[in-house]
Amino acid sequence: MSTPQPWFDAFFNAVTSSPEFAKIANGDLKKESLASLEEAMITAENALKETNSHLQKTFSELQVPKNPIDTMTQSSSQKKDETPSLPIEVKHFKKDNPLVWWFAWIAGMDDLKKELTESFVRPLQFAFRMRAIEKGSPEKLEVDKEGLSTDETKKSKLYQDLFALYEKFKVSIPTGLLFYGPPGTGKTYITKKLTEELWAGFISKNMGEFGSSYQHQTTKNIKEFFDGAKLAAKDEPIVLFLDEIDSLVSSRTTWSDAHKAEELSQFLQEFNALSEVQNLIVIAATNRPDHLDSAILRSGRLDKKIYIWPPDFTARRALFEMYISKLGRPSKDIDYDLLATKTEWYVSADIETICDEVARDVSQRIFDLFETVDTNSSNENLDTTSIIITMDILLKAINDTPSSLLAVDMSIYEEWDKKI
Repeated sequence: MSTPQPWFDAFFNAVTSSPEFAKIANGDLKKESLASLEEAMITAENALKETNSHLQKTFSELQVPKNPIDTMTQSSSQKKDETPSLPIEVKHFKKDNPLVWWFAWIAGMDDLKKELTESFVRPLQFAFRMRAIEKGSPEKLEVDKEGLSTDETKKSKLYQDLFALYEKFKVSIPTGLLFYGPPGTGKTYITKKLTEELWAGFISKNMGEFGSSYQHQTTKNIKEFFDGAKLAAKDEPIVLFLDEIDSLVSSRTTWSDAHKAEELSQFLQEFNALSEVQNLIVIAATNRPDHLDSAILRSGRLDKKIYIWPPDFTARRALFEMYISKLGRPSKDIDYDLLATKTEWYVSADIETICDEVARDVSQRIFDLFETVDTNSSNENLDTTSIIITMDILLKAINDTPSSLLAVDMSIYEEWDKKI
């Protein structure tokens, strides 16, 4: 038996303690007016009105819900299933520094940049441009109309002719990429630069963030996230970056959770639906391609798979140059060839860390001089010639910083690369 609610106890006491209720219960109404049945009925009606008025006042004071049972059921259901929805944030990278814009800021990797440009960037830029025209822009008109110049009309007609010719070749544009390789090789960074090349919005999600302790909540999170991404793609081209995809779409041989099948099924269902969204490009990244479920690798999903390898000599040299001279850090007599030679098997993140740490250590000398300003009675210029990055400092930092690949089994990528 359920426990009575406090509001019901108060309501019952208020009703039964009223004089009108006592009259009805004890039959006093008949005693007061036995001479006339009509008078008794009128008295009873008045008593009923007063009782109703009292009831309404009691309900109002106690703030009793109109349907307390439904309200309690709904509240219980909300507590069981209610968790915050995953936010969707669309980033737009600034275009204020041409030195760090587009692929120009990716050190080396010329073959990779060429491949991405030819098979991915240029076709998508072309397609995005035509879709923008067809979406409602006056450029899609084939004849002059008010407000549209002759030159604009001619350009629009030329664009449409070129696009019609391109479609005749039946060339499919890959809308799903998989970047795989060891940690720190620049998978996320390359994706951001690719987004800049496409002038697209950027949505990023670590796949491990979908997990929830609530039953079925992970599948709900997956659906809400993809729904939000599809909604964003209605307004502009979107690059959807799924980082550490293996944490969600892992091989079935590694499953230890019975709900994994449900989560994978939901993910694949949502992923398949993305093919109908014209302005949405998916790029996934993983450090462990051997852990991926084969279903995500099938045709029509992540069609193009690209190995992001550790930087070669040319790339390492360009990385040091980028993080020192191109950033304008004070330096002198830097032998970039020697730095590249000394850092074989170092990844991009290692080289960035070395340069950042050297810059931080050298800049500490500025604080030493800063503290002497108040005691410098002669007000002479400070000698800052020694506050500069040199080869000796860089070589020492390299010796103190081992490659992060020392802890990585590189055979994973070599074997997986052969399979695909």
